[in-house]
Amino acid sequence: MTQPILEGIEFMGNNVRDKLRSCGEGVKIYPLAKITLPHMVDLKDHCRIGDFVFIFAGTGVVIGEHTDVQPHTTIWGGGLTIIGDRVSTGPGTVFLSATYSHEKGLKMVDGLGEGTAKAIGGKLVVGNDVYIGAKCVIMPVTIGEGAVIGAGSFVNKNVDPWGIYVGSPAKKIGERPH
Repeated sequence: MTQPILEGIEFMGNNVRDKLRSCGEGVKIYPLAKITLPHMVDLKDHCRIGDFVFIFAGTGVVIGEHTDVQPHTTIWGGGLTIIGDRVSTGPGTVFLSATYSHEKGLKMVDGLGEGTAKAIGGKLVVGNDVYIGAKCVIMPVTIGEGAVIGAGSFVNKNVDPWGIYVGSPAKKIGERPH
């Protein structure tokens, strides 16, 4: 039995549009973007999902108006991810809305059977007017309105509104005028 070369294509590009929980006006989904669990995803007006973006919706993903999700960005996890309006995510950024428990006896990998691993779903919130540089890793935190995250940063703690953060782990180095 042969399998079609484009298996799963129904979850890629514009093919996924009618499967989304909601999709606003003027939304651009590039042909090589993939969204799993699309019934858990809300895309607001005029947002743009670039090629090679991968979204695993977990318990839900909301992407705000005029938000630009650059190529090779991953939104992953068993939790909730909310990205505000007018946000720019640099290419290669990873949003993680869940972590694994490291309790004794548990493994930190899926697929080993019931009760062997425990994912802890969190909530990841990015406020409006945030800029996130290329290749950042964002854990289940809250990034305040207007913040800037420098390229390559690892964000594992909440970020102040209008703060500028860089590094691994990300540290505040200044304030953005607003």
